[in-house]
Amino acid sequence: MTIYEELCSALPSRPLKWVVTGSAGFIGSHLVDKLLSLGQHVTGIDNFLSGNKSNLEYAVGPSSVRKSLFRFIKGDVRDIQTCREACEGADLVLHQAALVSVPRSFEEPHLNNSCNITGFLNMLLSAREAGVRSFVFASSAAVYGNQPEGAISEDAPLKPLSPYAVAKRTGELYASVLSGGMRAAGLRYMNVYGPRQDPSSPYSGVISIWARSLLEGRNPVIYGDGRTTRDFVYVGDVVQANLLVALSDIRPGLEGGIFNIGTGCPVSLEKLLSTMAGEVESLYPDRKGKEPVHEPERTGDIRYSLADISRARELLGYEPRYSLEEGLALTIQSFINTRM
Repeated sequence: MTIYEELCSALPSRPLKWVVTGSAGFIGSHLVDKLLSLGQHVTGIDNFLSGNKSNLEYAVGPSSVRKSLFRFIKGDVRDIQTCREACEGADLVLHQAALVSVPRSFEEPHLNNSCNITGFLNMLLSAREAGVRSFVFASSAAVYGNQPEGAISEDAPLKPLSPYAVAKRTGELYASVLSGGMRAAGLRYMNVYGPRQDPSSPYSGVISIWARSLLEGRNPVIYGDGRTTRDFVYVGDVVQANLLVALSDIRPGLEGGIFNIGTGCPVSLEKLLSTMAGEVESLYPDRKGKEPVHEPERTGDIRYSLADISRARELLGYEPRYSLEEGLALTIQSFINTRM
């Protein structure tokens, strides 16, 4: 049994009080879903700037037991009082709320700053004041900027190329100096994908956008030559990482810090699109994948992105559970189900 399986097995007998910010968002709603399935008490916060009520409805479900374990605050992490209300009496905080878009951070830098820096600081200080024992927050591989091809360790030099990346790095620095005695850990997510990622938004991940294009018989758009590589990690593995870090204090000597969360497997955009087209064709044999349309690379795009996940493996017991093929099959099927 893995460390993660042991944690999931033990949690129902030791319910804790969790706060999940951005709980109506893509990753946040998956965290809510998993925690409620383990009998945990969860307070969710969202202002629906980018989150969706349907995500929360799916995560909480119709069960009266799960509903009794969940409390929702419709509010904004940019409001310090909302943050204090959410953190009161909490054991652990999973901070996911953010404006998650490199292009939009260029278009609206003040909004990026208020959501991703002011909102972060409000939650960090509120959690510390409330005596929360673990504060786990979503950082991003964007902080690395352009690096040589190959796996990137957490100790690599940082070269943020966008306001979004600058904000994520700022959060890491704030956590390192303002967490007090609270355990604070940042997760540098690689390219996360999975069910509930909004394919209708131009700021969504490439997998959700391409899934919609392929299912609707449209030509997918590739920014650049298609040889750009990414480390695509399924949302279920991101949930695993959050729980492992949040509960890491059960293993004495393990402090907070920064962890890369990915798979350690590089995938080119060309290969990704080919794999996705094959999955769609297996479901709809008459629907051949259309040739992609190539457009210029976007400002802030990174050429190569691949995580060295050895630190998370060694210190947390993190181990990716979903292959690219398995994750894509689950993701595409979820988009089909929501369209039916």
